[in-house]
Amino acid sequence: MTMTSQDPSRERRRRGCIERERLLLVRYVETAYESLRLMPGVDTLGRTLVLFAGRLLLAHERATRGDAD
Repeated sequence: MTMTSQDPSRERRRRGCIERERLLLVRYVETAYESLRLMPGVDTLGRTLVLFAGRLLLAHERATRGDAD
């Protein structure tokens, strides 16, 4: 028997959590793209976009945990 058939509310919470994380990641990739687009000579679809979006996500995680660093 699968977990879904045992506890449908747990499966809904798991899917909701995945969707919230996906939307958060999309928002940071969008923010990174828009920021880099304004910088002349920067490849907005390359490695810089991924690195910048990752840094924004790390900053968000630190801010939500309340780290002072």
